[in-house]
Amino acid sequence: MEHDSDVIIIGAGHNSLTAALYLQNAGLKVLLVDLAEVPGGAAKSGEILEPGFKHDLFATNIGLFLGSKVYTDFKDELHKNGFDIVAGDLAFSSVFPNGQCIRIYTDAEKARKEFERYSDNDASSWVELVSYFQKVAPYLFPFLQMPMPSFAMAKQLWKMYRGLGNVEALDLIRLLIMSPRAFLDEWFESSEAKALLSPWAFHLGLSPDCAGGATFSFLESVVDHVNGLALSKNGVDNLINAMVKAVTDRGGQVLLKQQVTKIEVRNGQAVGVKTGDGSTYHAKRGIVACVTPKQFITLVDEKELPQSFVVKSKKYRFGPGTLMVHLTLDRPLEWDSAQDLTDSTYVHIAPYMQDIAATYNQIVQGYLPSSPMLVVAQQSRLDPSRAPNGKHVLWVQARAFPSRPTGDALGQIKVGNWDEMKEPVCERIISKLAQFAPNIREILRKKVVYSPEDLENENPNIVGGDMVGGVQNLNQNFMFRPFAGWSKYRTPVKRLYLTGHSTWPGGGLNATSGHLAAMQFLKGK
Repeated sequence: MEHDSDVIIIGAGHNSLTAALYLQNAGLKVLLVDLAEVPGGAAKSGEILEPGFKHDLFATNIGLFLGSKVYTDFKDELHKNGFDIVAGDLAFSSVFPNGQCIRIYTDAEKARKEFERYSDNDASSWVELVSYFQKVAPYLFPFLQMPMPSFAMAKQLWKMYRGLGNVEALDLIRLLIMSPRAFLDEWFESSEAKALLSPWAFHLGLSPDCAGGATFSFLESVVDHVNGLALSKNGVDNLINAMVKAVTDRGGQVLLKQQVTKIEVRNGQAVGVKTGDGSTYHAKRGIVACVTPKQFITLVDEKELPQSFVVKSKKYRFGPGTLMVHLTLDRPLEWDSAQDLTDSTYVHIAPYMQDIAATYNQIVQGYLPSSPMLVVAQQSRLDPSRAPNGKHVLWVQARAFPSRPTGDALGQIKVGNWDEMKEPVCERIISKLAQFAPNIREILRKKVVYSPEDLENENPNIVGGDMVGGVQNLNQNFMFRPFAGWSKYRTPVKRLYLTGHSTWPGGGLNATSGHLAAMQFLKGK
């Protein structure tokens, strides 16, 4: 073997870096190997259009990271290394065709009044929902930091049962497995209130009628109200750079522009990796691979794996794709529904829950959607360091698209390869944005489009443009992620572990699977 390390970690995203930190704290020497030119996985930033305009290329919301174990344990060091947080008081909003909008502020009374503009009952329901969240959160959030299934999970279930009582514990479980539509119909009466909360489930590719989708609509909405929607100051790469420095300060190595082509297995144990340039790296203690099941079975010789594992890996289901548009602007967007929407960190343009349902129905039939949901992030209003004085960057995530379209729902765009389709699709997106922020074309300087295919080319873990690493339906989540029997980061090969968004708890910058994979590794050490 040419190079030695105690642990080799495939990938250098936030989960890989998290695993590295915990393994290093246990006294192990780590080497991270990534095919990308810069670390970060789906958490990258860059001046991709003009000098001085810094864009978060893929992920941007760091709220889940701030609730993670790694942030709790390494907070002071990360901030010493340059990481900082920005969060405004207007977290997210939804806009509507009639010049109306509804906004979520961190100020409780301002948020309540937003609901009151549409329904007195909805205003009361929102206050009740926030109160309910504050009651159940101490029992619920620990589950997001636990392996599934586990003795710790069973203990937490018992604690929840004892703390809430039988009826309330069952009511909470019932809420979590509801569809977004069922949950919102039960709590709110106005279409606007439902439109405000329902988009969060679609961030995970879950339609309004998908069982289990209520969880994210419930949790993310209230968390952002309580804490604000948080971003990494001067770009999400500042978070990654702080983590990389923490790893390298402990003697870790991050090897970039090297693609792992094979995981070496000897006598049923992972012993090293080979890279595309012919190099071989030896792992004395084992390997942690931040890959999807699709990649995993290309790296390990199938003869080393049970046939059932191979079959399940091949059947692992990826969700709908995403299309990203990055823009530079001469000045801020001017929204026609409210002046202060310029300062809303996220603006969702669906506009209504039924529009999300229609989009989902179109994409599962293989069509380019007629009116995709837009997530518009105005980061430079909150964080002026991302653009020259008076100028701005704009981040638009369009949800969702089939990875390989077979038609166009409007019959206007000729279906071919993504390089041919992405510009007319982008024009559809800009036209939709212009309905609500009419000055977009006037202030637009430059733009770039990342199709689902582009996203996968940038990061092979974003399969078909699926930003959350596989569908998060109930049958591929919790103890069924990536699939039943293998939800605790181990694999059939000894000393070989999985991490990343295809493992529990799934997509988002939560860092949980990196931490939990490291804990499982250390148990097996």
